[in-house]
Amino acid sequence: MEAKIINLDRTDTPKGLNEIITKIVEVIEVERIYLSKGASHHSFIYRVNIILKLSQKDNIGDIRPVVNLIFKQHPDFCYCVFAFNYVCNQIEQGNLYFLNNCHERDLVYKTTNDNSIWNYPIGEPTKLIEKIKQDFKRDMSRMKSFKKGVHYFKTEKNLSQSAFMMHQTFEQSYRILERFICGKIKICHSIKNHQTYVLKSLNELESMFLVESDAEIRLLDLLEEAYSSARYTHNYKITEKQLDQLSQKLGLFIKEIKWLFNEELIVFEETKIKDKSEQTTEKSIKDSELDYHVREFRFYDSFEMLCKARSMMLLSVTCLQTDVQPPMNVNCFHEEIREVLEFAIELLPLKEISS
Repeated sequence: MEAKIINLDRTDTPKGLNEIITKIVEVIEVERIYLSKGASHHSFIYRVNIILKLSQKDNIGDIRPVVNLIFKQHPDFCYCVFAFNYVCNQIEQGNLYFLNNCHERDLVYKTTNDNSIWNYPIGEPTKLIEKIKQDFKRDMSRMKSFKKGVHYFKTEKNLSQSAFMMHQTFEQSYRILERFICGKIKICHSIKNHQTYVLKSLNELESMFLVESDAEIRLLDLLEEAYSSARYTHNYKITEKQLDQLSQKLGLFIKEIKWLFNEELIVFEETKIKDKSEQTTEKSIKDSELDYHVREFRFYDSFEMLCKARSMMLLSVTCLQTDVQPPMNVNCFHEEIREVLEFAIELLPLKEISS
């Protein structure tokens, strides 16, 4: 088995993490592991991001039963599994999930033979932040085009088609949210499944459908049926009041997505500010370590300076003579020093400067 290294020098390492990592790397080929601590809007205390030595095409789902058994013994932890190639691609595209959760400060494990290129952005982040904002704006604009369809078909009294566009707007909204909250978009058309998927990372949002409420579940069922009916049965009924209730939830959901995006963006911006501060401090420390102890010597002219240097060298040569007792601090000198000093004396251009 390839040698591995566990990096657990952090002061805030939670209990059980060492055991989790040890078990994971025994059964799965892992490239890196990152640890994140949940914020107030997260549904977890700690989240472990496992980066596998797999290509994006490989089926990560095959290993989930093994990982589930490991984490079953540690209820304070949740986990996500990603292929290395996928993570690199998403970091390059500016996915906030990986920018915020795959930083060097969050690294708790990596292979010793780490030859893979990890393209986490360094340096000035202004262009990247602008790209992230523009990508989010573009995705939200695409989602809002579906939302316009909701209003259009409602004014046309085509309520079933309006409900279908409502479903599409919710689905697109969840996909936008999942990218920066879960790291990966869930490919399905069920709003129920999207909501369940997001709730693994987030606390329940105000706009979500409450599973303990019959009225809320009925609305969710109507939303689900709007898609299946439009695709298959074409037998669907919904009232304007129910559409209005769904519209209210959708409007609130969009606001919450914007808020969550801004929260993640702030985390990234603060990380880059902290990185810059640490780099400046580190440079200052290095610069201070390179400070020279300067002594000033004044000479009347260059000839006086060379004469002083020649005298010091002649003294050194004298101290190295076998028939002269040298000072204690040069007792350990080797014979080669004598040759060097004699050669240096000959190099001094005394005649050229004095003429």
